[in-house]
Amino acid sequence: MKAVRCNSAYALSKDEVCKSNKYNFKVTVVQNIIYVYSILDLWLIQKVGIKKFYLYHQNKKFGNKNYHFQQEFNNLSDTFEYIHKHDEFVLKMKWTLPAGLKNAYRKARRRGETED
Repeated sequence: MKAVRCNSAYALSKDEVCKSNKYNFKVTVVQNIIYVYSILDLWLIQKVGIKKFYLYHQNKKFGNKNYHFQQEFNNLSDTFEYIHKHDEFVLKMKWTLPAGLKNAYRKARRRGETED
């Protein structure tokens, strides 16, 4: 990852960030850099142009503390929405049983109820 640099030419106001942050993530704004703390991960949004935002993601998984480039966006609202959807997806994948296993538990439960 290239060094992320603060650039006052693209500085963001706290109000501008709060308007786009519909999901109430905890944020810290430093000129053109936004640190976002979601339910699961840490994110960094860098404004690099008038309508150009780079999103970086820090993997807590595997103990890797380095940020890596995730995606480019052309507005701040879409960037926050992506973070929200990412968290939802990971939670669903991590905490939802696969369909085959769900069915097996359901059948075992039914068998247990009929034996009583």
